[in-house]
Amino acid sequence: MITLITIIVLIIVCFICSLCFRLAGGVLKLALKLIFCLPCAILCGVFGAVLCCTLILIPAGILCFKLAGCLLNPFRGCFV
Repeated sequence: MITLITIIVLIIVCFICSLCFRLAGGVLKLALKLIFCLPCAILCGVFGAVLCCTLILIPAGILCFKLAGCLLNPFRGCFV
């Protein structure tokens, strides 16, 4: 009986630890996006708007907008 209780307690502790690590990972991912990805996306958007003002560099401006979209996409990694 003591063995069964010990196993159940260990399973519950492992479950709680995994939830805590998942929560901490989510918080760190959000902090990374807010600290690094959001300013980079804003800079890419501004730079893309500047590049789209010239006729020759419109494709480069469109690529900057795509890069900003990739940086803000929550289902992909930050680094492209």
